[in-house]
Amino acid sequence: MKNHSDLQELQDFLRAALCDPASPQQLAISGSDEALSWLQLSAAVTDWAQRYQRCQPVAGTPVVLYGHQQAEFAVAIYSCLLHNIPYIPVDCIYPQERLREICSLASVPYYYDVATRQFIATGEAGKVLEEQDLAYIMFTSGSTGKPKGVQIGRESVWHFMKWVSQDFSLPEKPVLMNHAVFSFDLSLIPLLANLAMGGHIVLNAKEDIQKENWLERLKSNAVSAWVSTPSFAYQQLLSPQFNSEYLPALSVFIFIGEVLNKALVKQLRRRFPQAKIINSYGPTEATIATTVVEITDEILNQDSAVLPVGVMMPESRMDISAEGELIIWGKNVMRGYLGLPQENAAKLLRREDEAFRGYCTGDLGYLDDEGWLYIKDRSKDMINRGGEKICSLERENILSTYRGVREVAVIPTPSPVYGEEPVAFIVPDGQHHLTSEEILDWLKVKIARFKLPARIIFTRALPRTHNGKVSKQQLKMRLAESIITLSTEDKK
Repeated sequence: MKNHSDLQELQDFLRAALCDPASPQQLAISGSDEALSWLQLSAAVTDWAQRYQRCQPVAGTPVVLYGHQQAEFAVAIYSCLLHNIPYIPVDCIYPQERLREICSLASVPYYYDVATRQFIATGEAGKVLEEQDLAYIMFTSGSTGKPKGVQIGRESVWHFMKWVSQDFSLPEKPVLMNHAVFSFDLSLIPLLANLAMGGHIVLNAKEDIQKENWLERLKSNAVSAWVSTPSFAYQQLLSPQFNSEYLPALSVFIFIGEVLNKALVKQLRRRFPQAKIINSYGPTEATIATTVVEITDEILNQDSAVLPVGVMMPESRMDISAEGELIIWGKNVMRGYLGLPQENAAKLLRREDEAFRGYCTGDLGYLDDEGWLYIKDRSKDMINRGGEKICSLERENILSTYRGVREVAVIPTPSPVYGEEPVAFIVPDGQHHLTSEEILDWLKVKIARFKLPARIIFTRALPRTHNGKVSKQQLKMRLAESIITLSTEDKK
C-alpha cells in the first residue's frame, strides 16, 4: 500500500542527498571505470536524466540499465530514483538473449548501455506500467528458469533505506564493498546504504575479484563494511591476507542471500576479532531484506546448529502457516510480479484487516521463545525420504562443523526404495584427510539414521550462479550424470 507521505519524504531526501550533498568533496563511488566525489555524482545524476529525456520517453515506462559494476551504472540507478523513473538492472555477464527477453517482457522502449553511455532503442513500443511510483523491477529466474519481474515500490525502498542506516551496525560514513551484480538485489544493500548515509561504495567487477591482489583494492579504499553471501566470504578465506591486520578498517560483515553457518562465523572471528557479524534474511519480493541480527558470542555458543536470522524490520511482521511456511506482511512487500496474475494470486495475500500486503515466501522456519526467526529450509529443498521430511539446511549446518569441512551442500537423489535420499557434496579444507566412513560415523551420534546422507561426494569447489550462490541445480545435474555413468559401467 502506497503512502504519499513516504513518497514525499523519499523525494525530499533524494533531492537533498544528490543535489546538495553534505560532503561534496568526499568520494561517493569507486567503480571499475572511474571514481566520483559526491559533487561529481550530483552533476552526473543530472546529466544522465537530461540525456534520457532527449529520447522523449513516455512517463511511466521503465528503462533497462545494462552493464557491469561501473560507477556509471550506479549513477544511472541513483538518477532513476531521483527522477522517479522505474529501472530494470541487467548485468552484461548474462547472454544478450536475457537482455532482449527482459526488454520484451517489460515492453521497454530503451535500454542504457553503461559501457558506451548510449541509450539504444529496443524496437518495443513501450507500455506504461500499471503500477505507479515503482522504484525498480528486479527479474529473478524463478523455479522454472523463466524471468519473473518483481515490482518494488518507492515506498518500500524508502522504508528499507531508513532501516538499513539504523539497524545494520554500519559506521557513521561507511565505506561499503559491493561484489554482487546489479541485477541481484544484494547489491542494493550497499547502494542504498551509501545513499542513506553519505558514504562511499567500492564496486568490484568480476575481473577485479579474479586478480591476485584484489584485496589491495579494499585496503587502499579503507573498506569498513563487507556485504556479501556467505559463499563469497568462504572463497576469500583462502587468502591469508583476508584478516584484520591487512584490512584494519573492516569493522562489519553483512550476510544475506544464503544461510550463514557457525563454521564461517568462527573463522571470521579468528580473522577479524573486533568486527561485527550481521545476519539478515529476505526474499527479493520483500525488498532485499526483512530481518536482521548481530551474531554475538552468546548466540554463537547456543546449542542450536542453526543461527537465527533475527527480528523483523519495523512496520512488518512474520506469520507462520500450519505447514511452517513463512509469510511476510509489511510495507516492504512487492507490488506483484509483472504481468503474472496467476503467480500474484498464489503468492500475494490481501486481507481487509491488514494495512499491507502479505507474501508467501516458500521458506520454512520458526520463531523461538525470544522472538528470533530461524530458517529451516526452502520448501523446494526439502527431501522426502519415504514420507520422512529431511531439511537439507539442517544437514548442511551440522556437516559444516566437522573439522576439515570448508563448504557443504546437501541435495536429494532419486531412490527406488524411498523415493528420495540426501546426498552431501563436501569441499575439504585441504589440511585434513577426510573419508566418508569417518564422517558418517560422526553423524550417527548426532542425527537420526534415516537422515544420514546416502552418499558423500568430495569435490574441489561447489558450482555457483552468477550471483555467487551455490547452484544446487548444477549439483543435481552433476549427480545425475555420475549416476548415468555408473549405470552404464555396470552394464559392461
